[in-house]
Amino acid sequence: MNLLNYTGSILISLCIGLGGFVLAFKIFDWLTPGVHFSEQLKQDNRSVAIFLAGLFIGLGLLLGSTVK
Repeated sequence: MNLLNYTGSILISLCIGLGGFVLAFKIFDWLTPGVHFSEQLKQDNRSVAIFLAGLFIGLGLLLGSTVK
């Protein structure tokens, strides 16, 4: 029974974490209307890629500590 509880807890934490990532990215995309991240990544703009990687790492640390 503990395995079922742990699995449920992991799935709930995963859904909350992924939802937080999507929500934070959408808010950040809304706050920067002049930059189209998908177009910049298709044009191989590495500075945007590094910036988004830093954003996602920071969000991961923040959301990881809150979901725990």
